[in-house]
Amino acid sequence: MKLLPILACLFLAACLAVAGCVGDQQAPSPDGKAVLALPGTEWELAAIAITSVNLVEGTTITLTFDEESLGGTAGCNLYFGSYTLDEYRIAVEGIGSTEMYCGEAGVMEQELLYLTLLGEAASVRIDGDTLTLSDADGVPSLIFAKVPEKVPIAAALPGTAWELGTIGSKDGTASSVLSGTTISLVFDEETLGGSAGCNRYFGSFEATGDGIAIGAIGSTKMYCGEAGVMEQEQQYLATLGEVSSYEIGSETLTFFDEEGNARLVFHPKPNEITLGNGKWMLESITEDGLQTTVLPDRAVTAIFDNGSVGGTGGCNSYSAAYEVSEDGRLRIEPPIQTLVYCMPEAVMDQESRYFSLLTEMTKYEIEEDRLLLSSSDGGIILSFVQFTD
Repeated sequence: MKLLPILACLFLAACLAVAGCVGDQQAPSPDGKAVLALPGTEWELAAIAITSVNLVEGTTITLTFDEESLGGTAGCNLYFGSYTLDEYRIAVEGIGSTEMYCGEAGVMEQELLYLTLLGEAASVRIDGDTLTLSDADGVPSLIFAKVPEKVPIAAALPGTAWELGTIGSKDGTASSVLSGTTISLVFDEETLGGSAGCNRYFGSFEATGDGIAIGAIGSTKMYCGEAGVMEQEQQYLATLGEVSSYEIGSETLTFFDEEGNARLVFHPKPNEITLGNGKWMLESITEDGLQTTVLPDRAVTAIFDNGSVGGTGGCNSYSAAYEVSEDGRLRIEPPIQTLVYCMPEAVMDQESRYFSLLTEMTKYEIEEDRLLLSSSDGGIILSFVQFTD
């Protein structure tokens, strides 16, 4: 008596005991054409074609091809093996696996059947995003759907902006961000920054694969009196320094600590407002963590329009050319200004400082009615608020 019919019957019986386990899928046999190159591709099992049942709910079976080896997860255990390919003919050998036991109904029977059919595969065919393995008689046995190629995760961070949704702790508990506060995270090539809910923060990072190391984090020194805001900010910045790996999903960025606990969960941050959508008044200048509020009754403004930025520096009017590159980097040319002298002398000192810092701004971020210009390392920040005439 052959093993295959017995396994198929065991799997069918186990699946019929699991709710929702009905369906039927077939695939054509190979036609002799050369197939697409297998090395470097990843597939997820969609159906075991010799049965009239669907896969056990909640299980995922994958198949990844390297140059001469293959492997993946069989639903419970990880497996590995080797293969040879001659046009559409395939031979799979030496299949081994880990030896865990999963108690959910039908999982182990499904795994055993899958590995048996994989070892008996004799031909392969790729039609678009579908891969079909068939036995020596040309009967389809395993049908897979292609897993989309992933962007190298370390290369996916620069240029992205995120908004925090959840803060997790080491004991597995989690809490949402306080209502009325926004915590953001923006990545440049080697630096990161954003709003911690009250203060602006900045730092550096290095990402390799799915690992990340975040360097020393600095921030401005404002105090916000709303209940819980400063405590949340401290918790966020401390947690950010503890993360060691991350994962980018379709709508999330999740940071994990060394124990694998999900500590910070972000969602994409929309940035539909442009520089030219408003008129901006300078509120403060921050250098090396020290924030200085602008002088009262001496408005410093910036109005961006058609490639130029202008306004008043507190005494003199100015104008400068600017551009934003395709990757979002800002470049402001040295401003041209009038030559009026204003008293007191502090006004002129502030204006001179503003004009000199303006050309060092390489990044911008707009949050509701606020515009933040910052240097490449995040150490200098010009904070504006939107105003109307």
